[in-house]
Amino acid sequence: MKTVIILSDSLSAGLASNFAAVLGMSLGKQVPDLVGSDTTSADGILLKGITTVPLPILCAPESDLPALFDAAEELPIRFAYMRAAFEANDYADYMLRITSTSFGEQVPQGILLAGPRKAVARICGQLPLLR
Repeated sequence: MKTVIILSDSLSAGLASNFAAVLGMSLGKQVPDLVGSDTTSADGILLKGITTVPLPILCAPESDLPALFDAAEELPIRFAYMRAAFEANDYADYMLRITSTSFGEQVPQGILLAGPRKAVARICGQLPLLR
């Protein structure tokens, strides 16, 4: 499985970091087996499990994100982080904003894709890493 996060290249560093974290949490909930087991350092400090797969963070123009999301329709995992998520006051407000507007009228700020390596690469293989 290949996993990637693609963020709008117009986001500030703070928002990009936050959105990547949110998408990563969503992936961990959807596929908990991607989180490895806990381990203990040589001096006895318990370290909780982290992802067992690479999760590169790429960027694309905001206007390209809807088409990238659509291109990933056949992938087993695709999440979108919508503008409504950071404009909402709480999760109930977010849900209301999402359910009252068609997807085409909303603005994705980031997406997470996961699936067969070749299929994911075909969709986003030419995108640069977020810098």
